[in-house]
Amino acid sequence: MHRIHQLIMRGKLEQTKATIELISIEVERVDAEYNELWVSFEYTCPGGEYKSAMPVPIGNSMDMTNHFFRELTNEARHLSEMEGDESLTTNLVVSNKASTMLQIKNLYQRVIEALDYEGVLSESASYIDLCTSGLDFRTPSNSLSVRDFEERFRIFMSRAKDKMSHGYYTIAADDLEKAKVLCSSSSLIFKLIGICHRELGHLDLALEMFLKSLELGDNDKDTFLYIAEIYFFLGDMENASDILNKIIINYPNDSRVLVELANVLYQQEKDYLEVIEKAYQIDPEETKNAIVQTFVFKKNGNKDFKRITLDKASEMLKIPSNTIMSLATKHKIPARQDAATEGFIFDEKEIYTWALVYRRFGLLQNEIERISSNIREQDDKDLAVLP
Repeated sequence: MHRIHQLIMRGKLEQTKATIELISIEVERVDAEYNELWVSFEYTCPGGEYKSAMPVPIGNSMDMTNHFFRELTNEARHLSEMEGDESLTTNLVVSNKASTMLQIKNLYQRVIEALDYEGVLSESASYIDLCTSGLDFRTPSNSLSVRDFEERFRIFMSRAKDKMSHGYYTIAADDLEKAKVLCSSSSLIFKLIGICHRELGHLDLALEMFLKSLELGDNDKDTFLYIAEIYFFLGDMENASDILNKIIINYPNDSRVLVELANVLYQQEKDYLEVIEKAYQIDPEETKNAIVQTFVFKKNGNKDFKRITLDKASEMLKIPSNTIMSLATKHKIPARQDAATEGFIFDEKEIYTWALVYRRFGLLQNEIERISSNIREQDDKDLAVLP
């Protein structure tokens, strides 16, 4: 008996506790339609330091708090690779749960009370306060909740611009949405949200944001260009043309705008070369850059697709077939993937136009030389591994 007792006691003494430290929590959004509160949070655990987010079903504040800590622990266990090992004797505990639990419960209680507001939620000061709140448990003085609205606005804008500069458009949009809650009349916020959605491929949302930016007084050339670009990729060439012609009234000598307009005219089966010629006379280098970067030679919804073989394309363009394939692989020439063979297929008019424009404005030889150089480099690498 005595020996068994000793073993049990030793087991208890050897059972270790791995800790989670909750660093901060911030309200992301309140989704009244789905009755959910989204929060982001930072914490440390045996797996490292993480920033994450979760939806919390809106119920009573104690249940919401318990849900948060339960999901936090589950995520930390997964990230620390502590799942599924029944023999593992380590318990995960939130080291500062006692000091953070009441603050989080109070935050959730404010959510419940805010949703009882009878007027328009976006006009409620308490709702605006809630949606831009955040608690920093390590350094309470850094908490968003202790800062005034103007300072919160500056913080969100600064964070959003920094995230955009690193390509984090989804989380940048979240910060911009919070800034919008604080200042819904800022055209810049709508424009930046539009840029985020554009980069994420959400064209309809991006268009909505850019148009709202114009409505609020934005008159920047690049905003109009964004709108024209979205209309272009949505296949609405009439609206794209209208926007570009409006820009040209104020910027008649802008080569980039002229090339964009030429691209729309090409899609509409209208004379486009004259417009590119005009752009080239104004600024040859800017025109060439715009052609390479923005001109789309694939026809939008091409109903008159005339498929030609690789050999025919090579003969027509006077370019070796292996060079054409290399150009297609690197998306430097209008080509489509054949669903049946997974090879490339070409439309006669598209590649003819591509070659015409690239030759006319001194771009073709550069592309061919670049591709040929890459082919030679690859050949050299292949030779290097021969015995």
